[in-house]
Amino acid sequence: MSKVWWICVCGVLAGFINGLLGTGGGIILVFALCALNKRQDGKDVFANVLIVTAFLSVISLFVYYMKGSFEVTNSGLVYALSAALGGLLGAFMLDRFNAGVVKKIFVCLVIFAGLNMSGVFK
Repeated sequence: MSKVWWICVCGVLAGFINGLLGTGGGIILVFALCALNKRQDGKDVFANVLIVTAFLSVISLFVYYMKGSFEVTNSGLVYALSAALGGLLGAFMLDRFNAGVVKKIFVCLVIFAGLNMSGVFK
């Protein structure tokens, strides 16, 4: 399978998952880019995924808004501002962590999210 075909398939899958679940497209892209760019530093993968997931999130938000499935609330704005602050802090700290540590944090987050969604913590 050519590199461009692989990128297109993963992009469509990431967009579909993000649109369907409201999140998750970035996880697919991290796996895909790590598989595609074995020599690339994990930090570069995470940085590249950020721009794609930002685009996916804006598109999904627009569609949700147009369908009437989304409205701006005070708590939503607080979450958004807090997340923006956390995003700045995380981007700043990325260069201070070893790529292996960042990958392990990512793995733990994916496992935790999966367990949480399955109801293990209820």
